[in-house]
This record gives sequence, structure tokens and C-alpha cells, in this order.
Amino acid sequence: MNWGYKIMTVVIVFIIAMCSMVYVAMQQKNEMFDDKYYIKELKHQDLINAEKNLNALSENLRIIDSSNLIIVSIPSTASQSISEGTISFLRSSDQSKDTTLPLILDANGMQLIGKNAFIKGMYKVRVNWKSNQKPYYTERSIFVE
Repeated sequence: MNWGYKIMTVVIVFIIAMCSMVYVAMQQKNEMFDDKYYIKELKHQDLINAEKNLNALSENLRIIDSSNLIIVSIPSTASQSISEGTISFLRSSDQSKDTTLPLILDANGMQLIGKNAFIKGMYKVRVNWKSNQKPYYTERSIFVE
């Protein structure tokens, strides 16, 4: 085999490799973390103010991953007379696994969420609510096992 055939073989292998990489890249999902990202970006200052309200409290919001439950514990001063609220679990790798739940606290200011609705992996948890007409918001990352 002379050097001309070797060069042609290298070029053909290179072209096949490039076409394979393009095919694999076209099969990947490219989802935005939020569907309405640009609209939410305009309301970002409201989220900053709500997060400042939460940081001003003496107690911290806690998200605990126990063996079969995820426990969301709201500070007692901010859990009184909650008028509305949600807990969102966002999965960055697969948007179809996102879950949003209403914030319904027990007498201790806690909400227990079963892990059966989640798959193992990293989630971004967004908790927002209003208590005494004052907004509160936080965003945390947890690893569900």
C-alpha cells in the first residue's frame, strides 16, 4: 500500500468520525432550566427582595434529605398565616422530572414529601411563599438518594 492510499484512508476515517459526532450531538436534549426564562428574569428584583426577607429572619429554612422523606422546615416567624406558597423540584438533566407542590405546613412548620416521586440525582429546590403579605424565597440544591 503506497502513501496515497494511507492518506485517503485517514481522510475517510476522519470524515466518518466527524459525521458520527454530528449525529450524536443532534440526539442530545438542550432544555432550558425554566420555560419562561426571559419573563422570569424581568421579575428578578422581586426574588432578590423576597430572599432578603428570608435572610433577615433569625432562623434558617432547612431542607433535609432523610431515608425516605424530604423535609422542608420553614422558620416559625415566617410560617405564620401563609397565604400562598409552592415548592418546586427542578431536575436540570430532564425537565419531565420537574415537580411543583403546594406549600402545606404542619403545626411545626414542616412539610414532609415522599421520595417515591423522585429519581436519584441532583435537584434545584425553589421554595417561595407569602406570610403576612410579605414574600419569601430561597433556592437550594439537594442530592436525592
